[in-house]
Amino acid sequence: MGATTAKRGRPPRYLLSSIAVCGVCGASTRIGSQNDGTRPARSKEPVQRYRVYECAGSPGSTGFHVSIRQEHLDEIVTDAVLARVSDMDFEIPRALSEDTDDTERRALRLQIKADYIWLNRVREEAEKRVQPELFERQEQIVFPKIEAAYDRLDVLENLDPLVRRFRRAESALTIWEGMTLVQQRHVVSTLVIPRIDPISESARGQRGPNPGRVKLIWRTHSE
Repeated sequence: MGATTAKRGRPPRYLLSSIAVCGVCGASTRIGSQNDGTRPARSKEPVQRYRVYECAGSPGSTGFHVSIRQEHLDEIVTDAVLARVSDMDFEIPRALSEDTDDTERRALRLQIKADYIWLNRVREEAEKRVQPELFERQEQIVFPKIEAAYDRLDVLENLDPLVRRFRRAESALTIWEGMTLVQQRHVVSTLVIPRIDPISESARGQRGPNPGRVKLIWRTHSE
């Protein structure tokens, strides 16, 4: 019993174990391993193995419906998450407490976009005139408005504190790389459910990531 408890209490070692799901039965995934090719006859070299996310099955089901190389799924999902949080129109899953018809949030996002467009125009004009002070003055006026709009969005959307880091980050990748694995797993599970579909006949033997067999189900509300 003690060994079981200790095993369950171990911190996760992989980004998507138990987060990604099987596209056949909907069961969660676990980490497994597979042989990397075949060993030549009479060779004493050990068979190389690699990690995979595989269907863990469910009560009454054998599982093993799908498997995908661990680093390939990590790459596909990480790239998708970073692209999504870097999009200016990205909406973080939220538990709404007010503004349920999205009117105020739409207005705030439009305001933020308009303010950034204005600053870019002023920057271009200041560069043409070789008068950087023109942009600096407008920046001092407009940036506080942008920050205030973001603050109001945070209140309306009841944002997850870890995911909120991406909203104002200049580099989503820098934020991501500075997170622990536990934090990265939290971000992924808050934003998306990766579903692994069976590999098609035409893609068998294909090397490298295969995004076509990974369906990303983006969450719209926090749970």
